[in-house]
Amino acid sequence: MKALLLLLGAGVLGGTSILLAKLAVGAGLTPLSYLFWQCLGAGGVLLGISALRRDLPSMAPRYLRYYFVAGLVSLAVPMGVGYFMVPHIGAALAGIFTAMPPLMTYLLSMCVGLERARFGRMLGLMAGFVGVLFLYLPQLSAPDNTLLVYLLIAAIIPVSLAMGNVYRTADWPVGANPIPLAAGMMLASAVYCLGFEMMRDRLMIPSPDQGYIWGIIGVQIVVAALMYMCHFELQRVAGPVYLSQIGYIMALTTLIGGVALFNEALRPELLITLGCVVLGTFLVRPGHKKPASGAADA
Repeated sequence: MKALLLLLGAGVLGGTSILLAKLAVGAGLTPLSYLFWQCLGAGGVLLGISALRRDLPSMAPRYLRYYFVAGLVSLAVPMGVGYFMVPHIGAALAGIFTAMPPLMTYLLSMCVGLERARFGRMLGLMAGFVGVLFLYLPQLSAPDNTLLVYLLIAAIIPVSLAMGNVYRTADWPVGANPIPLAAGMMLASAVYCLGFEMMRDRLMIPSPDQGYIWGIIGVQIVVAALMYMCHFELQRVAGPVYLSQIGYIMALTTLIGGVALFNEALRPELLITLGCVVLGTFLVRPGHKKPASGAADA
């Protein structure tokens, strides 16, 4: 029951982040500037919680590697791409890509020899692939292939998230607790976003009178802090495959939110794709896996 509640909480909060990002980018913030403020604020909140618990993130090289690798593949790359794509493809469609990591996680596990190919699971991969085709094939014959380009870029999201799911469990420092690791990862992601925006000379600092934007950032900070507290605890107790199913809840949240809040069209192919991806992941779902290596010591 704990894992299910964590899954639902992290998924709803993750979908809410995508919806908030559409509001922020629509208000004039660049996607990476918005992600920077999110990571800096939420990382600071988690750092404060860690300090109150006298369990600050370790600065040992082994931990720094974990923060920066996890921050890159789990947050900076997928969320950065997702926030860039939301204004172009909509929150509902962007959310669909967050439902694909379970399939990608299993596929990566097969590639590195952690899982064996089985008939039922191969059918699941085919179902997910068919679902993705419903998004891409109509764009191949469209007069304007701009959306196809955006969809190809958005494909980075599930690949990166799947890599992050596997990495965070495989390299979890023995004895480490979830909140300090989440704080370190988010602050490392903020460093990536800051560096990239400074290179482009595009870091945006809203003025004090832009209360609307600061309000969105404030809500996002709270949402992100809660989300990654759930996220890392779920990773600790349930492992990467179960964790990856957060994508379903995120996809449903953004699908509903995009239609209800932004009047986005509920296109049939979105529902078909989501259904195929959910069916596919149900079929490929591996059996129980050992959770993060620090679970027994946390």
